[in-house]
Amino acid sequence: MFFQIITLNRNVVHPVLFVLMTFFSLKSLGQTSVKGVIKDKFTGQPIPAVSISFSGIGGGTISDKDGFFQIRISKTIKSLVFSAVGYKKLQYSISVKESPYLNIELDESSNNLDGVSIVGAKKPKYRNKNNEAVELIRQVIEHRDKNRNKQDSTVVFNQYEKLNMSLNMGAKEISTSSFLRKFPFLISTADTIKLPGRALIPLFMRERLTMRQETKDHLDDKSVMLNEKQSRFDQAFDEDGIDEYLNHIYQHVDVYEHDIALGSQRFLSPISSLAPEFYKYFITDTIKGKVNVVRLAFSPRNKQDQLFMGEMLIPLDGNYAVSSVTLYLNKAININWVNDFQVTVGYKRDQKGQYYISQSTTAMDLGLFKGKHSLYGVRTLLTTDYRLGNKGVVFPAPKSLSQIKKSSNSFERPVSLSSIEINAYKNIDSLKESPRFKRFMRVTALVLTGFHKAGPVDIGPVSSFYSFNNVEGTRLRLSGRTNEDFSSKVILDAGVAYGLKDKEWKHSVGLIYSFKPEGVLQFPMNVITVRSSYETQIPGQDLSFIEEDNFLLSFKRGVDDKRLYNRKWTAEYFRELESHISFRLGLRSQGLTPAGGLIFQPESGAPAVRKLQLSELTSELRWAPKEQFYQGKRFRRLIKNGYPVFSLRASAAFKGFLQGDYSFQNVSLNIFKRLYLAPFGYSDVIVEGGMIFGKVPFPLLAIHKANQTYSYQIQSYNLMNFMEFMSDKYANINIDHSLNGLVLNKMPLIKKLQLREVFSLKVLYGGISPKNKPENDSELYRFATNKEGVQTSFGLGKTPYVEGSVGLSNIFKLLRVDYVRRFTYLDNPNVSKSGIRARIHLDF
Repeated sequence: MFFQIITLNRNVVHPVLFVLMTFFSLKSLGQTSVKGVIKDKFTGQPIPAVSISFSGIGGGTISDKDGFFQIRISKTIKSLVFSAVGYKKLQYSISVKESPYLNIELDESSNNLDGVSIVGAKKPKYRNKNNEAVELIRQVIEHRDKNRNKQDSTVVFNQYEKLNMSLNMGAKEISTSSFLRKFPFLISTADTIKLPGRALIPLFMRERLTMRQETKDHLDDKSVMLNEKQSRFDQAFDEDGIDEYLNHIYQHVDVYEHDIALGSQRFLSPISSLAPEFYKYFITDTIKGKVNVVRLAFSPRNKQDQLFMGEMLIPLDGNYAVSSVTLYLNKAININWVNDFQVTVGYKRDQKGQYYISQSTTAMDLGLFKGKHSLYGVRTLLTTDYRLGNKGVVFPAPKSLSQIKKSSNSFERPVSLSSIEINAYKNIDSLKESPRFKRFMRVTALVLTGFHKAGPVDIGPVSSFYSFNNVEGTRLRLSGRTNEDFSSKVILDAGVAYGLKDKEWKHSVGLIYSFKPEGVLQFPMNVITVRSSYETQIPGQDLSFIEEDNFLLSFKRGVDDKRLYNRKWTAEYFRELESHISFRLGLRSQGLTPAGGLIFQPESGAPAVRKLQLSELTSELRWAPKEQFYQGKRFRRLIKNGYPVFSLRASAAFKGFLQGDYSFQNVSLNIFKRLYLAPFGYSDVIVEGGMIFGKVPFPLLAIHKANQTYSYQIQSYNLMNFMEFMSDKYANINIDHSLNGLVLNKMPLIKKLQLREVFSLKVLYGGISPKNKPENDSELYRFATNKEGVQTSFGLGKTPYVEGSVGLSNIFKLLRVDYVRRFTYLDNPNVSKSGIRARIHLDF
């Protein structure tokens, strides 16, 4: 008996394949062709992974993520059987006059079982034992490292990448969209075929040709961009930073890895050693040929678990290798911003019998709400000239940004572009010439970045033009900095602020000079910075004048009446290497004057000190292997990707040097690591330790970062008061864990909210040496007190400071709320034992 089953994704169909499908779908004698969509009868939602079989005949298929299925068989059949766990089995009779497109509705069953099973006369309970599909996948797992682990030799290859992003909206909205009416040329390029019922307006296109070298231990990996072509606005947005973030979202997908990255999430691979405990497997077809190929479907045992659904092809040639795999997401799971996702990866075999990725296509729909406007993107990777060894291979010198822009006009691609990809280039060129769009960009940039571009100067951030605190009262500020229109090698920034209560003017002025022609902030940076400022500061917080002063930080709990006036100037050299090792060397001089309720009162009872002078040499050595970051025009934000970040800092102050009052040395080491624990979420772990050598008064101790605002701060102690604890030696660990909805996704009704569980634990050990305690040295300053004279600053004893939190994230897709609890030092004055804290938390 010969039959053929074809399961297609109706959203992504190659034109040639479409013609072949149309030709072969013509009805002929003794042939049945059926396709359609399967939905929940009550909710109307598509049902993925429904098993469809022929009544009385072997074989079948499963529905895709949209509930779509298609079957063609060289037999005349009278009925189909539809079966899915949690739904009643349906036997559907096919009429001769049956419509070519079926709309199947399934009723929920009273037995709420999880998973998917292949339909037989009687649906048996799924088991791993004596299951041919599981036995096959265990062979694949056993041969995984042999087929595709780390290469035992160096490989060199070329890689072509193209990424297209389109505005995704309802097809019926095109004629009524106020945005499109302003730019009518976009309507003519809309694609209404790729996604049924939706219209894609192409807005972004990027192509890259890269030469790469990979080694077994990845210590000698190389990557040189040969050419790049992309549509760019070249206006207000930080497009280079957006490129890096898109790379983070559309990450490399390899089913042979233990887990697979999707943004900041990790999914257990269906051929991981743990996979049979979490996935179900079904043999849906065997494709006959010179070498028979098994089509193996898989789905989560629990449909709410953060796992993939899909199918893979396994040639029966004795290698037990995956030659192709398609992955998509169950709509029941909780992935922030991702409305839809599908990736197809194809593998080829090299001369040594190992498999490498020959091509992959990742399609993703990103949006705040499903069914509304979103961004639909497709990233394609194609590997060419794959060779073992690097003998005789010469890597070209890396091109500068200006060279890449010049050569983009002569871009030679190995495959042709689709019409939607060609239109992306055209649309951006047209938008760039539109005065209306330029105005729209300026307003959007102001909202997103807080800066207004006025020729060669960016004015902002507007969020800090007005704020308030107990020392300065109402605080008014105006600041800005030059942009690339002024110079690509020099950035000047300046700001002035005035407090209506203290009647003090503050200022900051700085200069950054780049030794590279490509720009100040282009990686790898090689810059020198000189800055002078007179500004208020919360002791131990070290807030930056330009970036950290924000209106929202004005709202604080408890008493906040202690400030420093800090008259400071710095000179610093910063250098980054291609290996993501960086170092900085600097000279800093500070004059610290107490303000508000803060007093520098010597223990001897001598008159209060009006100013503390500090002059020191500073240094930092940082290593961030495989680092990714969002590089904006005015800032850099780390993209957490699972690789550690090490930061070693050291400084030395000298008495008498630039009028410095004390000699001491300060050393600290900070290690950050994101730990992926698929399918149990991930943890962000920060470990830090430090020590101060020398005798110093309390303002020069390590004053631990406290938070008296109502926002949740990851690296601060959210129930510690400002200046409450200080040390000259300390060690701390900070663990912030997200379960990614592992529990809540299994709870009826609550799972519809797509909330995520988050937990944190912060433990701080520390202490003050006897030589730095005021009771042992009358020259040292008394610790800070409140208005009643009660001491409010302390050193840590044998008991560590401990606080923890439990909360929910992904509230409205962008908010995290924590209940925070403090466990130690509850008798200190004016402390809060618990509280509710919130923060904006955008996490793909």
